[in-house]
Amino acid sequence: MENIESTGWGRTLRSNSLEFQPRSLEELQDFVGTHESPRGVIAHGLRRSYGDSSLNIGGVSVDAAFLSDLTFQQGTGMVTAGAGVSIGTLEKASLARGLFPPVVPGTGLVSIGGAIAADIHGKSHHITGSFSSCVKRIHLLYADGEIRDLFPEGPTANHFWATVGGLGLTGMILEADLQLIEMKQASVVVEETRVNNLDEMLTLLSASDKGFQHTVAWIDLSGDFRGRGVVGKGNYSTQTSAVEKSSPDKSKDGISLPFPNIAGISFINKYTVRAFNEMWFRKPLAKGISSIDSFMHPLDRIQNWNRIYGRRGFLQYQFVVPEGNEDFLAHVLATMKDLGAVSFLGVLKRFGEGSPAPLSFPKPGWTLALDIPPQLGNLEQALNSLDSQLCARDGRIYLVKDARLKPEFVPLMYPRLEEWRTIRNNMDPRGMWQSDQSRRLKLC
Repeated sequence: MENIESTGWGRTLRSNSLEFQPRSLEELQDFVGTHESPRGVIAHGLRRSYGDSSLNIGGVSVDAAFLSDLTFQQGTGMVTAGAGVSIGTLEKASLARGLFPPVVPGTGLVSIGGAIAADIHGKSHHITGSFSSCVKRIHLLYADGEIRDLFPEGPTANHFWATVGGLGLTGMILEADLQLIEMKQASVVVEETRVNNLDEMLTLLSASDKGFQHTVAWIDLSGDFRGRGVVGKGNYSTQTSAVEKSSPDKSKDGISLPFPNIAGISFINKYTVRAFNEMWFRKPLAKGISSIDSFMHPLDRIQNWNRIYGRRGFLQYQFVVPEGNEDFLAHVLATMKDLGAVSFLGVLKRFGEGSPAPLSFPKPGWTLALDIPPQLGNLEQALNSLDSQLCARDGRIYLVKDARLKPEFVPLMYPRLEEWRTIRNNMDPRGMWQSDQSRRLKLC
């Protein structure tokens, strides 16, 4: 094992831990079953969790990259995917067979294990729910070195749903059976609409959910923060086009560009952000066929885009609040304006029903995600105040995006936390699965 420095995708938190890269499942089992350490073990995939969910200072971090098998069950639409397989890899392999995952996030660079551990969501949540809706079996390595199959129903259901959204703290996900949907074309029929304020945006998103499989809105986080932006809507295409015949990552819709790692330099300030946001708001609106990759994962075309915030990184503040609390969305935007926050990434979506998992983030209502430079004066005080108001409104923070939430807010945001702890402690009585986040938030 080698001591390495790691960071979350937001790059605000760093850790030094021992990196274990198993060469076989047997080697992994032997290590887990015999390892003793007060700082424990956490698995990681592609490290796209924004904060410290996959970090473990002074402990061990297990790389899931070797869990890379994909096995399609002919004629069933079912695939068995290793935990280290990325969503993007699964998409490409599935499309070659006329299939596609029913739930994909905003990036294809998320591992299957991470997708389950965070119960990720996409632009289709109002129809499909979160990622766990397509998971039919989880192959889980327990702290005693034993491997068990977990199913969403039956005698293992409580362990299954504790693992979904469980942030890797119940065991190490090895593989999963996923039910895919039929998809003959690798494209989406897209329609974009400009809106001038938050009320227009909310009205259009609500109306669009009835006729579109995918809906999302980009919000201008500069200027007067009144909520102007662009609403994107999309349905899977049933038509044949040149884009559909190309592979998603090589379509004419975009190219992959590396972002330079210029030490200590942040490209985020009120001038660059205002110029970019004005350009993005005024750009020609999309209408017609787009590749799946361009529509689902637009930021993946810019490699290492998180470097744009410089060495200090950024915080992502993502929350969900029930419908009827639309005034809170406006309040958050006003708070960002008062702080002098500027960002090119603000995303608003509408959630449907949540999953049975105690720690799953999505629930019916509005979810807003904001990327925020961490050096703003009074930022922590402002976010703590917003957290408190969220609790009073039955809202919650997305834990896999979090890097600074206070532990006392967690049981208020996730009222089934104690239920989850009981199941988790039964699955891991010696408390081996740990992370910096689990200690910071006192999850276990």
